[in-house]
Amino acid sequence: MSLYTPQSSSGCLIALLVGVGIVVLFIMFFILVIVISAVSGGGESSSQNSSTQIIESVTDTKDDDPSSVPDVQSSDDLDSVQSDDEVSGFSYEVTDTVFHYYTNSIGSREYSGIIEITNTGTTNIYLKDCIFDLEDDNGHLLQSYDFISSCPDIIAPGEKGYFYNGITSTMIDDSVSLENGINFVPKYEVVEARGDIVDYEITDTEMREDDFGFTKITGRITNNAEEDDGLVYIQFVFKDSNDKIMFIFGHNVTGLDAGSTQSFEATNSFGDETIDQNEIATYEVIARKGYYQW
Repeated sequence: MSLYTPQSSSGCLIALLVGVGIVVLFIMFFILVIVISAVSGGGESSSQNSSTQIIESVTDTKDDDPSSVPDVQSSDDLDSVQSDDEVSGFSYEVTDTVFHYYTNSIGSREYSGIIEITNTGTTNIYLKDCIFDLEDDNGHLLQSYDFISSCPDIIAPGEKGYFYNGITSTMIDDSVSLENGINFVPKYEVVEARGDIVDYEITDTEMREDDFGFTKITGRITNNAEEDDGLVYIQFVFKDSNDKIMFIFGHNVTGLDAGSTQSFEATNSFGDETIDQNEIATYEVIARKGYYQW
């Protein structure tokens, strides 16, 4: 029979505790490494995900002084935007502003407002929207019209276009007091056009005065495009000998099929009664396909 001499119990316990301690320390070190790695990587990921790109949206909307033609390029708020736009070819200027009011033949007050926009860039531009505000000398709003016409909707580089109030937005309410003055404050939006221009041919035009003293234009329009056009709004721009805008009006032509020619007779029957036909030096007829952009 073999005789074994057993070790003391306290020595075994100490050895066991030492072994467990080493294992615990190793596990804690491993967990610490994982935590440090996770925190470091997670912090970088969180920083990237929370990065927000802020794009300032600038709309070419301006308030104009009716006593002078505004210089669009001088606006401090738009300098950087215009510089960016010029790279893409989008650029324009306000080259004339017209405003006057009067009492018509039946005793009602009316006004005429026109803004001339010149495309100074290399791309087509779209006369998107416009509001005509009337304010007194203290800046108090007297009236506001948002049904403002554009002539034409889209203009090519070097061309001129116009915002103007048509026959439905010329009246000044009788209840509006003009004792503290009246000022023309247009607000408009012009953007780069994404579409193309389609012009129709105008021939055989003649201007004369009708029996009531209003301006009348006769002529013919030809659809030289490949598509039919159900509604064409022909517009007429009149200027004096100083190339100053006098007035603008329009006339509808319907059912203009591709290749067809129609005659038209347009009269400014409800226009500015203060206009002297003898002061008209030139007139332009614009027959451009209607353009809409959202």
